[in-house]
Amino acid sequence: MLSRQEYRYIVSVIIPNWNGEHLLKLCLPSLKKQTFKDFEIIVVDNGSGDGSIDYIKKYHQKVVVLPLDKNYGFAAAVNAGIKKGKGRFLVLLNNDTEVDKDYLFFLVKSAEEQKQAGFIAPKMLNFYKRDLIDSAGDTIDVVGHPYNIGMHQKDGDKFSKPREVFMVTAGGGLFKKEVFDKVGLFDEDYFTYMEDVDLCLRAQLQGFRGWYEPRSIAYHIHKATSNRIKPLMEYWQFRNMTQNIIKNYPAALFKKNLNWLKIILVNLNTVRFLAIHGYLWQGLKAEIYILLNLPKLLKKRSEIQSKKTVADDYFISNFIEKRITFFGLLKKGI
Repeated sequence: MLSRQEYRYIVSVIIPNWNGEHLLKLCLPSLKKQTFKDFEIIVVDNGSGDGSIDYIKKYHQKVVVLPLDKNYGFAAAVNAGIKKGKGRFLVLLNNDTEVDKDYLFFLVKSAEEQKQAGFIAPKMLNFYKRDLIDSAGDTIDVVGHPYNIGMHQKDGDKFSKPREVFMVTAGGGLFKKEVFDKVGLFDEDYFTYMEDVDLCLRAQLQGFRGWYEPRSIAYHIHKATSNRIKPLMEYWQFRNMTQNIIKNYPAALFKKNLNWLKIILVNLNTVRFLAIHGYLWQGLKAEIYILLNLPKLLKKRSEIQSKKTVADDYFISNFIEKRITFFGLLKKGI
């Protein structure tokens, strides 16, 4: 990691890319229009074969391209960008976004004003229906489901006030360098999906807070990349949800309101639900992965929980309660 004296920019914008040339044609031009100027752009390319790198070199010569020899996943790509970045703040941006001209200005302004916050969430709006919220910060429930706050709701006064949030997406959020210095990088065992949930939970356990800045706006094409590989997405989503629970949930959370039982019921029902929708193997494969890697996960848990500096009551109070009924399980699956 760079020392403060070695920072060359205020912001490093890190964009992981995998066969996303058509998406970069939206994302990169919008970054060129930023009113805030003290930033670099790093595109970490996960072995694309669609001309992404040629496009960047031809039309965006100032963009730093970090080519990888194959697809190592979102977490590894972002980590490579973090290590390469020379900014004091790191903005992690999906390639399937277009950002408002003041997007970086307000993220940086908020980061400098909110000293207690380690990560800042912008207002993410639906790319195609720009009056609808995609995310106004993120949250999570006691059985491991993360949620985009406000998703599919109409934008308005409710989403126009800055406030504390529990988690921030790595698809458009700003993360202060000291978060990674203290907490560590993204867990590359996740490959993709929910690695930002894991990072935010680890950071919250060590005293970092999240903040929502509604004046910073990005337009998001939701799951433009992951929907191309839906069976794998179902596997990663289920597997990584379970990893988050094992690693990051303190014992007090399991004990409260029989949450341990709720987690088991939802886990079993998820396999049933995936099977109904044609993803039985993905569900079973996720369970097998967890069983085979349980000693490793428990070791990670021990390390994470040993570094906890916040009270259990604070941490648990930020989780959404989950009411489980028989008919609810049948209808919703997870």
